[in-house]
Amino acid sequence: MSAAAEVAWILAGPGGRLEHRATVGPEGIHLELGVDGTRTQPLDLPRGHLVPSLVRTLKIRPVKGAAGSVRPFPTARMAELLGEDQAVRDAALYEVSARTAWSITVGSWQLAGVNGSDGVHLALGDKLTPMTNTAFYRLLCQQLGAY
Repeated sequence: MSAAAEVAWILAGPGGRLEHRATVGPEGIHLELGVDGTRTQPLDLPRGHLVPSLVRTLKIRPVKGAAGSVRPFPTARMAELLGEDQAVRDAALYEVSARTAWSITVGSWQLAGVNGSDGVHLALGDKLTPMTNTAFYRLLCQQLGAY
C-alpha cells in the first residue's frame, strides 16, 4: 500500500457523539480518537490493529441472550441517530431500542448500525439486520483486513 488510507468513524449515544479518524500507511496507523467532541487523543499503532481499534471504540460487546430480529428502519434516518442534535438522537435511539449508533467510512465503503440490548444490528436496505459480534468482526476483517 503506497498511499495512506483515511478511515473515519462515529459513535453516538445518549452521552454524546465522538468522531474518530485514522490514517493507515505503510509504516502504521495514526489514530485521532475523539475524547469529548472538541478534543482528540493521538495514538500510533502498528498495522493490523485497525479492526480491533474499531471494535473497541464502537463499544461492540457481547450481549448475553441477544436475539435481535430484522426490523424496518429507513437507512436515511441513520443521520438522526448519528447527528449532533442530542434530543433528536435520543428519540431515534429509543425508537430502535439502541444504546448507541455508529458509522464507519473508508473511501467509498460505508457501514452503519446500532448497538443495543439485543446486540449489533447493521443498517442495510432500509432495515436493521442483526449480526453476531463474531460475524461483525469477520465482516470488518474482510473489508479492512489489509489495514
